[in-house]
Amino acid sequence: MYESEVYIKTIQEHLPQEICEHFFDTYASIRTRSVLHWTEHCTECAMPSCFKTCDLYSPRIDGKCQRFVKGIERVILKNEIPTVGQQILKIQFKKWGVFATQGNNELYNCHEVEKKETRELLLAKLIHLVPQKDVKKKLIQKRYSQKKNKIISEQNKGLDTPDGFLIEVYNPTQSKISLGLVIRNDDFKFSKIPFQYRMDLMPGYNKEIIPFDEISKRVKINMSYRINLIPEDQNMDTALYFGITEFVQFIKDENVIKEADKIKCIVWDLDNTLWSGTLVEDGIEKLKLKEGITDVLKLVEQKGIINSIASKNDHDSAVEALKHFGVEDYFVFPKISWLPKSKSLKEIALDLNININTFLFIDDSEFERKEIETTLPQVRVMDAIHYQKIPDLEALQIPITNESKHRKTFYINEVERKKVSDSFEGEYLNFIQTCNIELEIEALKEVHFQRVYELTQRTNQMNFSGSKYTKNDISNIYNNEDLSSYVLSCRDRFGDYGIIGFGVIQKSKNQLVDLMFSCRIQSKRIEHAFLTHVLEHYLKFGDFWVTYNHTEKNKFSAHVFVDFGFEIIKSEGTFRKLKFNQNKEVHNDKIIKVIEIK
Repeated sequence: MYESEVYIKTIQEHLPQEICEHFFDTYASIRTRSVLHWTEHCTECAMPSCFKTCDLYSPRIDGKCQRFVKGIERVILKNEIPTVGQQILKIQFKKWGVFATQGNNELYNCHEVEKKETRELLLAKLIHLVPQKDVKKKLIQKRYSQKKNKIISEQNKGLDTPDGFLIEVYNPTQSKISLGLVIRNDDFKFSKIPFQYRMDLMPGYNKEIIPFDEISKRVKINMSYRINLIPEDQNMDTALYFGITEFVQFIKDENVIKEADKIKCIVWDLDNTLWSGTLVEDGIEKLKLKEGITDVLKLVEQKGIINSIASKNDHDSAVEALKHFGVEDYFVFPKISWLPKSKSLKEIALDLNININTFLFIDDSEFERKEIETTLPQVRVMDAIHYQKIPDLEALQIPITNESKHRKTFYINEVERKKVSDSFEGEYLNFIQTCNIELEIEALKEVHFQRVYELTQRTNQMNFSGSKYTKNDISNIYNNEDLSSYVLSCRDRFGDYGIIGFGVIQKSKNQLVDLMFSCRIQSKRIEHAFLTHVLEHYLKFGDFWVTYNHTEKNKFSAHVFVDFGFEIIKSEGTFRKLKFNQNKEVHNDKIIKVIEIK
């Protein structure tokens, strides 16, 4: 949806056949999508005073400033190809132009959205038929406010979580065009560090899918927020064609959806699962903890697997029962409410920042298990009568290490970090400084082999090579005299993260050949501190190089190389080769204290 109340004009164009097919194929792959209200805006807006003071002010019919050359033009395709209910919008940005919308990740099926858009266009046409300009202006302003307020009021009413934010753009030029995406909370307290991402629009059709969990790490999606698309070149002499720019859920391919090999979190029901009896009906005094359940919880925790809860119960009564049985401390991020359990599992996955396909859900109710199987087919489910078989599961046949025994503590510390971060009244980077983060860097030793092995097996989002090293591979790296391998540990005022990273540098090429971090330290500038340390040491030998495998999972973490100003020397498929010139200044923000262990 867009500002049809301002721009009702349509144009007929004949786009290349393959471009149309890309647009339509993408639309056909979407199961549900949001309904955003895309508008014309300005990066330097200070309305209404800027209407009188800015030399660039160009009035629209509603009195606001026109920052697109011809406004927003809805394209009617001439191509003889089946049409679907998808709008393609043509926009040529002026200086300071921004394509913006109030954010809302509420999802609707595509047919429902098409009906909404049809009604909206009909209403817009009626507004444009009004002959009196002053009346028309007031109607446009009122309609804009209604649409914005509706988006805000409908936020978080549903239960579905988007797969991601989809942006599809046709670039008709022969040159690359850079487009910035900025998503920021309206509340000033939470707006200081927005989600930002730069898209390089190559000639032709472009489709970018930003995973929703990446956005939710920076933006409080349960509060109001705005989304801006801003071209890097403020003097574009050509138009871009926008297809779907919405939050979406895609139609799932059942052959692709699968469980992960590993279990990282076991989510327990309570009534007739953790204990015998029903809390609401029987009361705490008549409940009985299942035989051997404490031993199972303890073993799961020692293996480094997180225990959590998804229970339909009264929250306070359930917590009291957990304390009564002495098992409350085994669980992290418990979800106890009357909401569907699929929503609880999604929230736990976001809290833990791990893929939901690493979950095992245990419940005595066939209805609840079926709800998870239907809604989240990538999640394992188990009937609660089999809880004593959990220690025998293949996914739990992993060694107990010092790291695994303390993994729950890492997440408990993260809960405290979030509480303090949310209440902090300053810039995000200032908050990071108050955390007193220390990064310890030391050479790989045999004592590290097991933890580094675990790290390479578990890390996806911040794994720059995609390597899953065997223990023998790690031993070979250790014994290779041409490789300098580093083990990274981290702690702050809330607690100890343990070993959180591993990096490998090939000395003969002065080149970083592998780098991976635990997702526990994401957005804490640990990777920046490590790269600063590496550059300050290795640039004395010449230009410093980086090679890595660019994937959908690590592309956001790889933005650290953009932050430092690395040049892209080679880009073939997923392979990237970058260079940092020896004469280039290395910026050290000194937010993280780096300690080199000799």
